[in-house]
Amino acid sequence: MNKIVKFLRDYAEDYLVFLGVLLVNLATYRLSVTAGLYCTGASCIVAGVLLAVMARQPPKGEVNR
Repeated sequence: MNKIVKFLRDYAEDYLVFLGVLLVNLATYRLSVTAGLYCTGASCIVAGVLLAVMARQPPKGEVNR
């Protein structure tokens, strides 16, 4: 039970955000293919920038020297 709670605490937010972006993109594709492509492109750009920023930050508890 402890492992399940730890897994949900660590990763549930990531999965819910990914699911939300996926659903927004699918809904936009239902409106228009062109709008869906713009929305998907914007989602990829935002995800890329966030991953690049997060990769530059040291892990919690580690000190930069």
